[in-house]
Amino acid sequence: MKINMDKIIRALSLALDLAQMSALDKNNNIIIEEVSNINYSKHIFMNHSKRACYISLELAYSLQLDYSTIKELYISSLLHDIGASNFFSQSHSYPNFIKDHCTIGSQITCDFPQFNNLSTFILYHHENYDGTGPMNLKGNDIPLISQIIRLSDILDLLYDDSKPCYMQKESISNWIKKHTNIIFSPTLVQAFLKCSSKDYFWFNLENISLMDIILKDFLPKFDIYLNLDEFEKIAHIFGNIIDNKNKFTARHSIGISELAYNVSRHIGYDNEKCLKMKIAGLLHDIGKLAIPNSILEKNGPLSKEQFSIIKSHVYYTKIILDKIEVIPDISDWACNHHEKLNGKGYPRALSSNEISEESRIMGVCDIYQALTEERPYRKGLSYKEAFLIMDDMAKNNFICSRALSYLKEAVTSNN
Repeated sequence: MKINMDKIIRALSLALDLAQMSALDKNNNIIIEEVSNINYSKHIFMNHSKRACYISLELAYSLQLDYSTIKELYISSLLHDIGASNFFSQSHSYPNFIKDHCTIGSQITCDFPQFNNLSTFILYHHENYDGTGPMNLKGNDIPLISQIIRLSDILDLLYDDSKPCYMQKESISNWIKKHTNIIFSPTLVQAFLKCSSKDYFWFNLENISLMDIILKDFLPKFDIYLNLDEFEKIAHIFGNIIDNKNKFTARHSIGISELAYNVSRHIGYDNEKCLKMKIAGLLHDIGKLAIPNSILEKNGPLSKEQFSIIKSHVYYTKIILDKIEVIPDISDWACNHHEKLNGKGYPRALSSNEISEESRIMGVCDIYQALTEERPYRKGLSYKEAFLIMDDMAKNNFICSRALSYLKEAVTSNN
């Protein structure tokens, strides 16, 4: 099985933009850093990665960079905030946010398939040309791709979605020129001024809802495909990000992936299908990146509104994974883990005959993992205690008794 790298990156960048959206406070404000009093309060973060990517590619073509560099820039700009997904709720007051999210982003991408320099570009994407950035790199010691992402990132944050582009292009251009040799190199500022002299550049920034169409004219052609083993490495990266978003679920996705893989092997699925089940387990909660931590970590009953927000995570899981297109089975198994045989599950309220065996297995693995994990209000249950509760759920037609028996056999064989 071959999976297009571009589609994977586009799906993951959507997940990261959703993570930024979930961190907005009641004023729609998220402070990422203080640079000359940039006001972020009007900024819409839903498409931050895509718009930063568009700006980066405009700058790259203006600089006449070679094609391989443009490919690396494309990947790096879409994933530049990968280390920030678990920090956004702290960004108002956390003093080391900038340095830490660069470092974490670099660490978690060090084994990223086929793009060995991604880790370096992400590490230095907040460096200033005068050496005052978090890593104190200066001038052309800062990788050019990191420099381009730096300008693109700031430009997107300077852009006010509530104003027409013609009302702000002059002030933004002046701001960037003012910071020549401070934040940006003279060469990069000249490339920006060349791009920004054209009206279509600003119209493209303004029409954020059309960004997918706009980007088509700038995207490098990707003939890079990953096999399932390589895709699993990326799934592990995001499984860790998801689990670390909530301090009470430090191994939830990893645990489910192991359970789903063991059950699949136990009942005789072929090797490819077992690996797909593992990947579905790693990514089943990727939609939780769109859920605020204040709800995920609430120590007490959820309100009706909060529970509705929690339930949306499986909807977002499917939206993200469906962008990859060639993994509809993994997407379905991942997003159906809260469906119930009595038709009262979510998000699609599937009937029993619409829920596949693989989805039923994912569902019982999710419940078992949740019951045996520590929670702020209780200790994790033993496997015997968990199965007593799940036996009642099977009797009441919530979960599949056969899938439960498969899980029991796989778990008890290891206990």
